[in-house]
Amino acid sequence: MKDLIFIIFLPSVTVIITMITALSMQWMLEKEVNDKQPFFTFHVVNIIFMIMMFGTSSIVFHGMVLEALQSKGWLTTFLYAYVYPLPFIILLYTLTVPLFRSYLQPYRMQKNSNIIYLKKQQNKK
Repeated sequence: MKDLIFIIFLPSVTVIITMITALSMQWMLEKEVNDKQPFFTFHVVNIIFMIMMFGTSSIVFHGMVLEALQSKGWLTTFLYAYVYPLPFIILLYTLTVPLFRSYLQPYRMQKNSNIIYLKKQQNKK
């Protein structure tokens, strides 16, 4: 159970926080610099950054704290940290990007039309 927490849960929390931060920064950069057009290079950089954060936190928590580096070796720890989570991180990212983009976008566009609907602002009290 302890291995599961240190290999999967804590690095996953780190990746989710990293993804939210990276997508927010990407949206702001695209809004200011790229005339609100998606820029593919940002997605590649975000995925690489998320893999780095998952791998680093996994090696620190699992490899150093639980001393898996000494018992399992660098290769096994590296595979757990960087290679095995790669498909899940890419899948999570591709599912999250459209949802995040639609949440942050202040309007909705109607298909096959030039009509744009503004989202209603929530009154904060």
